[in-house]
Amino acid sequence: MKKINYHTHTYRCGHAQGSEEEVVKSAINMGIEELGFSEHIPLPHYRKHLICSIPFIRSFSSIPSLVTSIIKNGPNMRMAYKDLENHLDILRTLENKYKDEIKIYKGFEAEGLPQYFDYYESLLYEHKVDYLILGHHFHKHCIESDYNGKDKMSKKDIYNYCNDIEKSLETHLFSYVAHPDLFLCGYKNFDQDAKTVSQRICYKAKELSIPLELNAGGIRSNKAYPNDHFWKIASQTGNDVIVGLDVHDPDHFNKDTYQRLLDYANKHDLNLVDHFTFLQGDFNKFQGEYDIR
Repeated sequence: MKKINYHTHTYRCGHAQGSEEEVVKSAINMGIEELGFSEHIPLPHYRKHLICSIPFIRSFSSIPSLVTSIIKNGPNMRMAYKDLENHLDILRTLENKYKDEIKIYKGFEAEGLPQYFDYYESLLYEHKVDYLILGHHFHKHCIESDYNGKDKMSKKDIYNYCNDIEKSLETHLFSYVAHPDLFLCGYKNFDQDAKTVSQRICYKAKELSIPLELNAGGIRSNKAYPNDHFWKIASQTGNDVIVGLDVHDPDHFNKDTYQRLLDYANKHDLNLVDHFTFLQGDFNKFQGEYDIR
């Protein structure tokens, strides 16, 4: 199999290290053959989105990060919208500069936020990016209270996560699902509800031939993913699975971590793939449902 990584961040998101070129050099040193940049997507009108989220805050701990994000209009969680064109220009330059050493693709990791689906579609249709991956960190609002990886996820939270994933995948805007087992970080007991949610996510991805990502972020930070229960279901379902280093530092291009992902996949009899289809969206089908244009 080719050595690949399509889940890559830079300093621009506010919680990672390394410039675009530093990341490319590190990937080359590791022997990565195909590299996809997937910075946390910059969102237009982000301040408005955050301000509209204020009534839905359910804990005081959400307030400091929310205020910081409003002030900075992005960083702390995602790239600032003003950096979009500069970031993409740099990636185009690096594509050409290192074309004999590595294949570089432009992408973003994006939440399934219906109010932004038309924006996502425009990025794809105008060929500003090659792909989007669904990293569904938040339900409706980009605030801590709605974070899908929080310490305490309720039954309602995990079903919201599931519903959001299914509807997002049906748009065909997202080429694979990043860390699909994220919700199990805060839902500790793998009960019938957790099983149902896992099955629905795996079945929908299988139905649409969209891969699921085996993510290294949890391995590095000792979080509750990869989750054995979830990936047993993915194995039984026959999902295509792609590895993702979820790079937040050039040092994350680590052969040992990459091998641990491969070993985990082999242990759980997962159907690893080293490529996927760049989906471009089927948004008109859902225009009436989301009513955001």
